[in-house]
Parts: sequence; C-alpha cells; structure tokens
Amino acid sequence: MSLIKPKRRRGPRMLWLILVPIFIVVALGLYVYLTMNGVNNSNEVKARYVDYLFYLEEPGGGSYYYLLTSNDGRSSLVTFPVYSTIENSKEVLDPKLEASAMKLIQSWLNTSSDYSYYVRLSNTLLSNLSESLGIKATNAVQLIDGMAMRGFKLLDYWKLGGFSKTIKEFSPSTTITPKGMAVLLKRLSTSSRMAYQVETLTQYPLKIKVGVTGESVNRLYIKNDSIESVKKALAR
Repeated sequence: MSLIKPKRRRGPRMLWLILVPIFIVVALGLYVYLTMNGVNNSNEVKARYVDYLFYLEEPGGGSYYYLLTSNDGRSSLVTFPVYSTIENSKEVLDPKLEASAMKLIQSWLNTSSDYSYYVRLSNTLLSNLSESLGIKATNAVQLIDGMAMRGFKLLDYWKLGGFSKTIKEFSPSTTITPKGMAVLLKRLSTSSRMAYQVETLTQYPLKIKVGVTGESVNRLYIKNDSIESVKKALAR
C-alpha cells in the first residue's frame, strides 16, 4: 500500500513572483502613457498658433528668422536682416532686443500666437544642437530644414528636456521650453512651409545721426510693398 503525499500549497512567495512582473509592466506602461499624454495633450501642442524667432549672429550683424506655425498644417518663415525698420517708425530690429523683437515683428506682420519662443543662435549652439538632433546645420535655415526632415521620433518624448537644456546652455536668453520643442519638431515635419524674404531699400544699413549728440545708428528700411505682401500672405 503506497502513501499518498499531500499536495504542497503555493505560498505567498509564488504569488509575489507572479504579481511583481505584472506590476512592473503596468507601472512602465503607465509611465510611458503619462509622459506621451503630457506632451500630446498639452496646451502648447494643441494651440492654434505658435511662433518662433531665431536670431543668428553673424559678422557685422545677422538676421532674424520668424517662424509662424499653425495646427492646420501651415507654417511660414520670414527673414529680416538685422537693423530692419519700417517707414515712420522709431523701432528697429537691433540685436540687443533679444526676445522683445518678437512683438515688434508681430506688429509689423499683424500676427499673434498663443505661445512665442525666442532663440539666439550661434555657431556653438548650432553645432551642439545639430549633434543632439542628429542632423547637420550651420545656419538657421539648415536647422529648420533639418528638423523638418528629421521629424518627431518616439524617443523624443524623453529627449525634449535635453534639447531645451542644450539651447539654454548656449543661449541663456532663450525662452524655449521642452513642450515648445515638441511643437516645433511636430509641426515642421507635418506642415507645408512657405518662405519669405523682406526686401529693403538699400543693400547695407544707412547710418543716421539722431538726437542732440549726433549719435550714429544703423537703419535698413523695408520696402512698403514687400512688408505688405508678406503681411497679406500670412493673413488668416
């Protein structure tokens, strides 16, 4: 007569061995969902209009690049030479304006946006940011084209902070944020883009003396029909 061995009951240890991997998978899935949802459903990404202003430092001056994006798949890039101004205006696109140049350009073009970002570009920043993004760019247009071709990748949800940190490191005056970077990458890669170059009356800035001290200032007057043409193209 053989002895019947009682069945061993599975204790709490076995139960935990089953539950722990499940908890890990659920927690990881929740983390991924919350991260992606936090970007995709942010006010910045859902905003109708978001614009960007890049100032590229160059010997003897530079240029301002105004990028207007919309959530309907359109984006427009307008280039202004430094020291640009319009007729009968005392305001000029001076490099010292930094982020406040955005409001001046918006007033000229009769545009507005829900969120605005400013970045002062330099050769060092272009080099480091291009490397972070995995593209090649030595000027503002190449940077914008490169981001448009690159697009927004899955891992970018966790890289956005690094991108904005790189910009902030080499451009302390920047106002870009991680979600601002998300909008930039997403919209550039999914929108049709038109480019405009405002025309000026002279090729080089005029030196004008102002005030009782006779201080000399640089001025590049924009052709009235040129600014009106761009304004009409950007009209909503």
